[in-house]
Amino acid sequence: MNNRLKVKGYQMLVLVTFFLISLQASAQEAEKVLFVGNSYTYFWNLPQTVEAMVRSIDGKIETAQSTAGGANWLEHWQGEKNLTSRAIISDNDWDIVVLQNHSRSTLDKSEQFFDYGNKFIDLVKTEKAKPILYITWAREFNPLMQETITNGYLKLATEHELDAIPVGPIWEQVRALRPDLELYDPDQSHPSAVGTYLTGLAFTKYLTGKDISEIPNRLISKDYKGEKLYLHILPPNDADFLKEVVKKFDFEPYIKSKQ
Repeated sequence: MNNRLKVKGYQMLVLVTFFLISLQASAQEAEKVLFVGNSYTYFWNLPQTVEAMVRSIDGKIETAQSTAGGANWLEHWQGEKNLTSRAIISDNDWDIVVLQNHSRSTLDKSEQFFDYGNKFIDLVKTEKAKPILYITWAREFNPLMQETITNGYLKLATEHELDAIPVGPIWEQVRALRPDLELYDPDQSHPSAVGTYLTGLAFTKYLTGKDISEIPNRLISKDYKGEKLYLHILPPNDADFLKEVVKKFDFEPYIKSKQ
């Protein structure tokens, strides 16, 4: 009897150990992504949107953010606006750090854009994470801004052999095809809920490499009590159109790390 109990106890120990190892492996599979930026990142909860989208197609990801309204990379670097981005990057084990500068940085402060872009890229690499760049969009009232914005981020990406997420160019295409879709907040600068949904699709395509067709038009998360929280509710036809645009958009010219 004692021997049987010992065998059963050993078997139980093996099962528990295997279960714990499996849980640990599962947790380790979740990609940790930090977004460093400003209101173009936090409007309509882009990090949470990306996490919900990735999880909706069976991906594993954990997102976080270091953001402040109107912040640029210099302010992030110097710790202005109560930002602690450098410490957050250094004190956590990130897989990817998304870098988004002020929307006018490539137009108004080009030298600063490259100086502090270089600093953050070097810091992220030092911490063994992968930096990627978030190409933002032109203001609604001046689409001509997009070329300068895109070229600035691509130049930085090329110099460091980084990937850049072509959010602005995708917005440009959607605006041309469906000018009726309101991608912008009424201020003509920040994203609407539709705009953030579109941006989330671009990040999800890049981060997962999966087919994004099954991402729901009603995107659900949970609040701090575990209750259902709707991040986005789009008409199905509009959501399908946005997914089709992102699926067909050629990311290859923006993927510098593989070239």
